Amino acid sequence: MREKLRALAKLARMDGAAQDYDRELHELPAKIASMREDVQTLEQLLAREREQLSEATSLEAERSTELQERRDALSRAKAKGAQARTLREADAAEREVEANRRIIRDREEELTRIQATIEAKQSSLDERERQFEEARTIFTDEEKAATARIDEVEAKRATVLDGREALESELPRTIMKRYERLKQARLRDGNKYQVLAILETETCTSCRVALPPQLFIEVMRGEDYFRCPSCKAFVVYKGLLDDDDAPGVPADDAAPAEG
Repeated sequence: MREKLRALAKLARMDGAAQDYDRELHELPAKIASMREDVQTLEQLLAREREQLSEATSLEAERSTELQERRDALSRAKAKGAQARTLREADAAEREVEANRRIIRDREEELTRIQATIEAKQSSLDERERQFEEARTIFTDEEKAATARIDEVEAKRATVLDGREALESELPRTIMKRYERLKQARLRDGNKYQVLAILETETCTSCRVALPPQLFIEVMRGEDYFRCPSCKAFVVYKGLLDDDDAPGVPADDAAPAEG
């Protein structure tokens, strides 16, 4: 059993040396995914503004056509008035002239508002296109850099974890499943607690909470796998291990560079 506990401790030491790599391999894709989503949001806003500008331009053309039709109608009404032979015909022509003049004023005012809207939307669209192109360029550069960094980190991680499979094969499958679930949970919570704690006293080195005396005695015997009741870390008594078994802080040249 001692050899299995030593294998578990060596595995935890190996994973501890790789945890910064694991964190980076978790964070980099998430960062790129977030940037991609931002670029897609800008692209959707850009498409919406283009559509709104297109609708406003179509409305401008429609109102311009209506305005020209009313101006033509006004000219015809004036011609009717000039050709009127009776007072009744003259009054009818005058009413038609005034009606067309009112509609023309309304259409001119509406057209002015539409043109102001088009100008504002075009200005907004120009700015949005600038932002989109800038964001897309940044995203493309960041994605390329992240892809290269991920390849680099995966290579370094593979070096650190060389021999891990052999250690896994020494441990029961059920223990490895619990270990892997705990390791993933630690990664998600920022490694607040350890996956495996090496004990010299009753105090858990992961959460600083004292183990029940009887449990600590059993941990010292090393006849089974035990976990801290408080933080759920696997616990192994230091006296059962060799000096190179305990998890430690990775050396400076093994730590991943800032990406």
